Amino acid sequence: MADHYVTRSGIGNGLTKVAVTMSGTSGELLPASATRQLVLVSSTKANGSAAIDPTGGTCALDSGIAIEGGDLIEIAGKAAQSAMTQIGTVGQKLTVYWG
Repeated sequence: MADHYVTRSGIGNGLTKVAVTMSGTSGELLPASATRQLVLVSSTKANGSAAIDPTGGTCALDSGIAIEGGDLIEIAGKAAQSAMTQIGTVGQKLTVYWG
């Protein structure tokens, strides 16, 4: 399987990394930020189904953007500035890179 690399220019001081532990109910992924230009959300291969809502609304598995184990979602530009929410299996983590 091929490795995946993401290179972005113009992200200022680079990316910040945070691990978000899911609780089985809709919860915060990231707060809104007027200066954020890019959000990368990664789910480890061992994770079950999860979802994110890039509008910050209540997230549900059947109405959010699905992110399965091993997936990576990229949100760039003005859309990356919104508050975002997540939902997934209790104790599993999403890794979020933003800048």
